[in-house]
Amino acid sequence: MLSIVLHHAHFTPALIARLKSNYPGLYLEAGHRPEEAFVDETSVPPDIYQHFNLDVQFYDRNPSVPLENICSHLHHYVPQNESQQELLKYANLLVDLNDDSTGAGIYMWGDAGIGKSHLSVAISKIFMSRGLDPIFMSADAYSFDTRLDLQPGQVWIIDDMNSGYGIASRLFKKVVLHTHDKGGRMFVTSNKPYDQLMHEAFVGDGEANRMRYDDRTKGMFKILHVTGLSHRQEHAWYNSP
Repeated sequence: MLSIVLHHAHFTPALIARLKSNYPGLYLEAGHRPEEAFVDETSVPPDIYQHFNLDVQFYDRNPSVPLENICSHLHHYVPQNESQQELLKYANLLVDLNDDSTGAGIYMWGDAGIGKSHLSVAISKIFMSRGLDPIFMSADAYSFDTRLDLQPGQVWIIDDMNSGYGIASRLFKKVVLHTHDKGGRMFVTSNKPYDQLMHEAFVGDGEANRMRYDDRTKGMFKILHVTGLSHRQEHAWYNSP
């Protein structure tokens, strides 16, 4: 048995149930302490165990992420229409891009429940599997006290960037400009069209400054409008047979 210890989270019954439901056959049991669990890595194939390990590592780094997204992986995303196929295409292109000389990113927007957060978590894990340290942040979690340690070549995943009026717009603008100037990768999800978010973010800030950011972001981001039905509502417990 291999003991896995989480330093900033707990192996709650809900987390263990989520992991077990996504990895049938995996031997996983809670330990005597809330931060400890036991897993038998020989109980599933090596590639499945690697996915499980990424899930645990991601949860350790981001314990506030909803459990519904803990086991998200890019290969789990099944496109239901052309816009989702396009999203998957560019998501793969972004993580495979081998050019450290430039910043690159995706800004995807659409209705709730179409898989935006799923893709955010999944892309984070691909970068993690390649030895990088992606910074995953929900826009709502940003505050005046949040310290941004901006370094060249970082990977930023900003989920639910849904308003340009709030303090989160500072996070967005700082990271966008830094990634453009110093290289790196960004993946941003939102419920709002890009142009509407940019208009909100620069109210009272002057048209010239908005145009400066607009040119940089449109030169760096692939902007995608993704449509579809809500996955959450479709797979709600009350719809089960």
